[in-house]
Amino acid sequence: MPDTAENRRLPRNFHRTFKPERQYINAMLRYAASGKEGDYQAIAAATGIPTGTSTGKVPAILDYCQGMGLVRLIGPERSAVKKPELTPFGRVVLIEDPYLKINITQWIAHFNLCGPLTGADVWYQTFFVGAQTLGMSFPRNKLESHLKLIYGIRKAGLIGPLIGMYEDDAAFRVCGALTETADRVLRKPAPISEAFGLAYGAWLLQLLSDHFLKTGQVSITELNTQAGWSTVPGWDIAQLQLALNLVERKGLIEVDRHMEPWLLRPMTIAAKAWKHIYDDLL
Repeated sequence: MPDTAENRRLPRNFHRTFKPERQYINAMLRYAASGKEGDYQAIAAATGIPTGTSTGKVPAILDYCQGMGLVRLIGPERSAVKKPELTPFGRVVLIEDPYLKINITQWIAHFNLCGPLTGADVWYQTFFVGAQTLGMSFPRNKLESHLKLIYGIRKAGLIGPLIGMYEDDAAFRVCGALTETADRVLRKPAPISEAFGLAYGAWLLQLLSDHFLKTGQVSITELNTQAGWSTVPGWDIAQLQLALNLVERKGLIEVDRHMEPWLLRPMTIAAKAWKHIYDDLL
């Protein structure tokens, strides 16, 4: 993929001050839906997202919304005027779950935040690159050491609100992808549920489109290596097979199990699939 503003991960320090409070994400989604544009102060005035002594929460919330795959920015990257636009995922979230209260909404946003293209670097390094090194249960200092090694610095506090995001009712506690007990951090694998099949399928189709646009079939190994489709959710072999079976039953992909590794073929496009991710929750 070319190195453009639309497919480059957010830097490690974008999140250092604020967690992604869902009420402010909702405000940013509504702003994006309005078609407006403005600098940070104008966006703050229009959305009610608080401002601080310098730039306030608007830059962080806008970054989170991009990292979660809810909006994308239109126009020059370095322009002071920002014009966010809803993605297909962001559009259906605004309609069906505007405050991101539903479990599957938080999980898909979490997956995107950990992604290699437009996610946030600390999440990517923790849930994707560091998954094998860290495992599903690890001491907090092991995560800190992992990130310090990657970034080549000795400062503490790299984790920032990474863990707290998943323990805060105002953020992503419903998902709870990370929890901390004593001094140990636990990763929770994304649940395999019939009601989540359409959402997992839309996300999988989006990964196929983003990473393998001109490829008709993709192996499950290659898709995980490039996009982390099973690593990011924390699925073991049995869970990834259940997830594939679930998405295949929804008619969104076809799995060729005669080949080794298995091959995936999309049966529809992601833009259509996103519209239906909540259908099985009704």
